[in-house]
Amino acid sequence: MPAWNTLADVLLLLGGGFVLGALAERLKQSAILGYLAAGMLLGPHALHVVRSLQEVVVLAELGVALLLFSIGLEFPWSRLKRAGSALAGGGLQILLSVLVGGGLALLFGEGGGEAYVIGAMFALSSTAYVLRILSRRAAIDSPSGRLQVGVLLAQDVAVVPLVLVASVVVTGESIGPALLTLAKLVGFALLLVAGLWLLFHVVAPRLLGTEVMRRNRELPLLLAIVSGLGSAMAAHELGISPAIGAFLAGMLLAESPFATQVRSDVSALRTVLMTLFFGSIGMLGDPAWIGAHLPLVLACVAGVIVVKAALTTVALRIVRSPGPAALAAGIGLAQVGEFSFVLAEMTRGTVLDDETFQLVVSVTIATLALTPYLVSLGPWVAARVGAGRRGEAALPPTATQG
Repeated sequence: MPAWNTLADVLLLLGGGFVLGALAERLKQSAILGYLAAGMLLGPHALHVVRSLQEVVVLAELGVALLLFSIGLEFPWSRLKRAGSALAGGGLQILLSVLVGGGLALLFGEGGGEAYVIGAMFALSSTAYVLRILSRRAAIDSPSGRLQVGVLLAQDVAVVPLVLVASVVVTGESIGPALLTLAKLVGFALLLVAGLWLLFHVVAPRLLGTEVMRRNRELPLLLAIVSGLGSAMAAHELGISPAIGAFLAGMLLAESPFATQVRSDVSALRTVLMTLFFGSIGMLGDPAWIGAHLPLVLACVAGVIVVKAALTTVALRIVRSPGPAALAAGIGLAQVGEFSFVLAEMTRGTVLDDETFQLVVSVTIATLALTPYLVSLGPWVAARVGAGRRGEAALPPTATQG
């Protein structure tokens, strides 16, 4: 039966992720590298499901929504307000990345539509991976961690308008309908926020305050899952990013006394979805194609990391973020993110040809594989640069001139 084939495929992918993830951890690497490798080794011909972009997008939305829900539990409104400059820097980073990434694509002979799509994909970083690493290292509340969270939230908000513009590019329609759709989405987003506020500030406090809820461990967890996934589904139905809906639900639920318990209980479900998600991304890669075009892939990976780190750092410095934290955040976000597959799915065969699509997938997988090292490298480079500047400032004038 198809249902049992699906279950067998999921078990095989999770089993491969477990074995190779454990091997990666034994080698002192990130387990996600093992998940990616499991997907590439199993390949689309070994499994019946989780082998198309549509399925990857669904897993991405679910995995990232649960991740942001748990992050929202650690980011009540009072803390989120402090990330205002990072959100502004994230918006500026997106604009710069689309312009620079698209401009570089034009220089290499791509058409206008293809250049925009490449620039939009270049602008997005990996919310799922970066926040997972920061959470495990308890670094979300560090100066660079707060900047990375703000930029990633801005990118998740920007996914919808980026996709709308991409749909205009694909269909050739005028920009007017897209602007009208965007205005409707803003209205829907405000309605979602109002509904969540009523739920968590009027309804939820009464439920969470009862003695039954305090004695029963399962009921707060059920409330958290229903509210987190329900908010993600409501956001999806309204055309908004599901991740943002889930984040808002977590942020509002963070004011409750059950935030710590809910955060720990939701982590297991999030781990399963994240394992399937990264395994699915690995399955999109073609090792034979990567081997045949290895110099091109390596050059593009190096270019993405250097240019994106520089642009993110500049954007954060423009909004007056501290230099060392901005540099660390820029390096940590210098990868191509999972929501780039949304744009790739839309434009494959119309704007993106198969060669360009495979290059985008290969670069995305490679930069995701390098993400743990980028997140670790960022604070180290920032500290070295800061120490170098302090040392230079401490030298006498004659020494600096000579």
